[in-house]
Amino acid sequence: MRRTCLTSLALTSLCLLSACGGGGGHGDGDGGKASAPSADIQFPPQVSLTDATTIAVRGTVESPGRVAHLMVRGVPAATTDGWQTWSATVPLVLGSNKLNVSMLDTDGNPIGADESVSVKRQDVVLGNCTGLAMDAAFSGRAFWLDAARGRVIHIDLPSGARMARKIEAELHPDTQPMMNPGEPVYDELNRVLCIPDGEWVHFIDPWTCNWVPIDFRRLDQTILDLDYLPANDMLVTLESRFDLNGDELLEIVELHVDTGLYEVLHSWNRTLGEGIPATRISLSQDGFNAYVASTNAVLMANFWQGADYDMDISPLSSIRDISRSFDDGWVSVLDGETGIHTFWKSGVQETLTALHPLDELSSPFTLSPGDGQDEYFVTDSVEDAVYRVDTDMGTVSLTAGSAMGSGPSPTNLYDETEFQCKRLAVDPLNDCVYSIASDGSRTEFARGGLLVWPVSLLATDDLLYVGCTNGLVVTIDQDGNQEIVFDAVKDLPQLRDLAFAPDDGKLIALGDNRLVEIDILTGGARVVSYAGDGMGPDFDAGVQVRVDSELRMAYVTSDRAVHSVSLDDGYRILLASDDPNSGSVGFGAPVRSPVALEFDNDTNSLLVAAHRGTERGCPEPLNLYRLDLATKERTEVNSAALGQGPIPGVAWSLEREASTGNLYMTGLKEGALFVIDPISGDRVIASR
Repeated sequence: MRRTCLTSLALTSLCLLSACGGGGGHGDGDGGKASAPSADIQFPPQVSLTDATTIAVRGTVESPGRVAHLMVRGVPAATTDGWQTWSATVPLVLGSNKLNVSMLDTDGNPIGADESVSVKRQDVVLGNCTGLAMDAAFSGRAFWLDAARGRVIHIDLPSGARMARKIEAELHPDTQPMMNPGEPVYDELNRVLCIPDGEWVHFIDPWTCNWVPIDFRRLDQTILDLDYLPANDMLVTLESRFDLNGDELLEIVELHVDTGLYEVLHSWNRTLGEGIPATRISLSQDGFNAYVASTNAVLMANFWQGADYDMDISPLSSIRDISRSFDDGWVSVLDGETGIHTFWKSGVQETLTALHPLDELSSPFTLSPGDGQDEYFVTDSVEDAVYRVDTDMGTVSLTAGSAMGSGPSPTNLYDETEFQCKRLAVDPLNDCVYSIASDGSRTEFARGGLLVWPVSLLATDDLLYVGCTNGLVVTIDQDGNQEIVFDAVKDLPQLRDLAFAPDDGKLIALGDNRLVEIDILTGGARVVSYAGDGMGPDFDAGVQVRVDSELRMAYVTSDRAVHSVSLDDGYRILLASDDPNSGSVGFGAPVRSPVALEFDNDTNSLLVAAHRGTERGCPEPLNLYRLDLATKERTEVNSAALGQGPIPGVAWSLEREASTGNLYMTGLKEGALFVIDPISGDRVIASR
């Protein structure tokens, strides 16, 4: 995050354009004369990804006096101020789209310096990966559950073409909404996707996207994984639960979709040391056995004999998935470190064979056999992609993905900011700060060292401040040198965000339920506000903070509320809330679960990114609303229905770029950087 800018947007734009070279490269025109018009595209950025069929292109012209017409890829643009600013809605084709700006004078002659950007359009941008459900054999189709956006994506495996179907039907009233779904499987006889989700198994028809009201919920069980055997129409779950004695049981349960009944086929008492801490399951081809896997062990359970058989899969130690192979007796194992293996057991003879190392993938996640003995489809949970693996030819090819830009792939992206004309973003899972170029490519700006679970970024002209969850605040200079400036961890448990304080040489740090002022020079700390201090409604699970230096006021998002906090006396006021425990405050758009916030064009209102709970049984995509600080009115300005293009499943940070007015937002689970046009509401992915 950056220091709050209270000067005019126009003045800041000129300063940043001068310092950082403007919005993009310009072509030659008019011999470089000072009076020659020069076009600049403000939105979209230089390179981006979308799944919309059109895009609103917005820009400016410097010295526009001789411009009579301006076109973007042949589409006439519109202006209301003599081409100082302009916009055009341009259709997009599948694949790469070069959007070139051309200007003409009154005689129709080309003039000035033009600019172009590139937009890649996909039929459907994939959401966060939860696995892949294969359709019937030889159908050439698979299903990708995009729960965060409430849709099922059909993927044509030979071509990679995609089609998204929205889950429209209402959830059965006796069923819990989908909150944290795992890898689905497809029951082709009953035509339903079977989706594990905590204590529940959800059933959705992928063709009509209706919920199928089947309730298999038992008492206090957790669904770890499930599998379906088409030949036997057999659906089984791997479940963990505690019995009345408090013993942990690991059970294989068969679910009968047609009757709603279930049967426990096999059980281990983990408290007594039976079995292994398995999290994955696959039935054998005949349905008489099941293979269960932990990270470093595989066990075969025989249902008829009630016996277990250990399978020697050493040296595998990072098992992600397990699946039956075409030939009965063989089992395929996906290891996150060493790739795909097959294991064969006959009597006392055991054979483990390495098939492919999968070095091309960032984080192999699930494994699905294809239609041939040597064909597999592997998902990558970091890249959110599907790969086809031919183990006979030793090849790996991308089937479906929505990457943008090259370089290392972040697992999660939390905060982002601009530092010395670089766009930076932080990934706590990798203890890394990435630098993101204008073409979407990523490099490591800083990694490890003093950075332990970094979550927040704050930039000055020559220093980057990084806040870590453990309470450390670290500075990084332009050469990558790290130094601790604050380590009073006891004063700041669960650091979430940083902002500049009104007074020079000080920072405001947001913890889970408190605000702390940090003196950069001395390393001292002053607790401004904390839960239970009697200074107004408490906030819990704070996420983001913004500071108005003139008013000496901080604004904080937390669970179902937005607060203001006086930095002088710590007094708190609710600005927005629909929490039944705190009461309803303000009116307009739903408050729900606010996460990211940023000042609007001035400091009289805030832009708040919030998750809206569940809709039709699925987590509803986030919305962006404007919160008027005087009236407390909330007005929705961006959502799935307002604006077009990909939308984050879970957002974390929000920042307005002064030079363009664009809003930068991180997609936490996708590890993506989104850019939103504040005028049209269109959204694109700048890096993923």
